[in-house]
Amino acid sequence: MTINNRGNTPTPALYMTYPADVFFDIETLINVAQAEQILVLGDCQPSFLDNYVAQKALLNQECQVTHLANAELDQLWRQEHRYDVAIVVNLFEHLDKAKGMQVLSRLRDVLSPQYCICLPLNKTGNASEWQLTDLFSFALSKVASYMQNDVEYGLFKYNINDYKKTPDWLNSDNWANPQMWGKYWW
Repeated sequence: MTINNRGNTPTPALYMTYPADVFFDIETLINVAQAEQILVLGDCQPSFLDNYVAQKALLNQECQVTHLANAELDQLWRQEHRYDVAIVVNLFEHLDKAKGMQVLSRLRDVLSPQYCICLPLNKTGNASEWQLTDLFSFALSKVASYMQNDVEYGLFKYNINDYKKTPDWLNSDNWANPQMWGKYWW
């Protein structure tokens, strides 16, 4: 059981701006994934994963949580380690949209086969105004919505295994000569 908190500890006010249900739902997604290597990005306390880490310890299974705060986001591009799951909370509302898209691309392409993000959807005046179509273009699926202080928060997840299902037509039964499938190579 290891927790690497590389960032400065954020103030409790930042942590409390998100509804508590967000962290419960993220922990549920982590339980389903049975992750051993977890990357947490953003100004949030990774302490919401303490129960999950404790459960893994009871089962004598290793679990490592690495946390990068917003101020240390530049380290993300030097990371080569592959994580089972990445979690992003309280980050995208502080970045411009182009930088946020780079972060999503880095997570998807290099760092993790699955990740979840939470961000405010209808908060005006933030550095980036994310639309649902922006998030769906990264193959994110919406898990849940939350309301707090007249701000709607959305929890989204990405899993490479759910990205595209193999269509029915892509098998030997629907080819021109299915009886010849696998017999000859040309």
